[in-house]
Amino acid sequence: MGRLAVALSEPPYSYSAERIGLYALAGLSGILATQIAGMWTDRVGARRVILVGLVLAAAAAAVVGFSLANTVVTLVCLALFDAGLFAAQVANQSAVLAIDPLAPARFNSAYMLVYFVGGSLGTAFGAAAVDWFGWPATALIAAAAIGVAATITVFVRPASTSAAAADQVAR
Repeated sequence: MGRLAVALSEPPYSYSAERIGLYALAGLSGILATQIAGMWTDRVGARRVILVGLVLAAAAAAVVGFSLANTVVTLVCLALFDAGLFAAQVANQSAVLAIDPLAPARFNSAYMLVYFVGGSLGTAFGAAAVDWFGWPATALIAAAAIGVAATITVFVRPASTSAAAADQVAR
């Protein structure tokens, strides 16, 4: 959604910088989502929280592709998009840290590296996609990519225990 500000500043919308800046407030939902996602990850497991977050974000991305003319719908979609992705990130991070409880810094560093490189590439490709295909198609591409991640979450089963966890049980 990196090119949203550009899309809103150009015709047919031609919104002011102040109005576009208000759209950033929808991102605050991500902060609330992290707390809720952490609590639910502990209760129901990371996979379920990841899946719910991804489904929420994909649905919001698909709708926002066609709702820029409606400020309320766009703001709600942006809030749900951020909340869904932040929830999935918290649950993913929890799963990554559980791989080896004796080496959380190493696994968290690797996770964050992949997360930021992926985000940077997504932003770069997203900006190009808006120029090539337009906003609606780019939003649908984002929804489809998130859908692929949700499909992987459903069908790829993680190993039941890591070697470190097995070692801890054996002791």
